[in-house]
Amino acid sequence: MTRDNRLYLAWVVALAATLGSLYFSEVRGFAPCVLCWFQRVAMYPLALLLGIAALRGDLSIRAYALPLALLGWLVALVHNLEDWGVIETLRVCSAANAVPCNVHWPVWGGPLANLNSVLTIPALALIAFTLVIGLLGWGRERRL
Repeated sequence: MTRDNRLYLAWVVALAATLGSLYFSEVRGFAPCVLCWFQRVAMYPLALLLGIAALRGDLSIRAYALPLALLGWLVALVHNLEDWGVIETLRVCSAANAVPCNVHWPVWGGPLANLNSVLTIPALALIAFTLVIGLLGWGRERRL
C-alpha cells in the first residue's frame, strides 16, 4: 500500500465538484442542462472511486479514473466553447424539453458578482476535471 497525496487531492477535488453541483441544483434551484448531466455522469463516480482508492492507497485507479476524467473534461470543454460563443449551440442543448446549455446562472453574489461572466458553472467543471487529470496524470518517481 502506497500513500500518495495527489490521490487524496484528486478525491477532494472530485468530492467538492460533486457536492458543488448538488448545491447548485438542489439548494440554489439551478436546473442542469444536458451537458451538465454528462459532466455529472463523469464526476460523481470519480468522487466515490477516488475516495476508495485513496483510503486503500490503490494507485492503479488511475487506469480507470483518467479516461472518465478525460471524457468529462471534453464535455466541459465543449460546454465552455458553446458558452463563450466559440461554437454554435449544440442540437442536444436546444431540444424542446431541454434546459438551454447557454443559461448563465449567477454563481456568485454580492461583491463577487462581476465574476459571474468568468467563473460560470461550466468553467468550474472544466477547472475541476483539469485538476483531477493533472493530479492523476502526474507520474511518480521510481525508487530503486
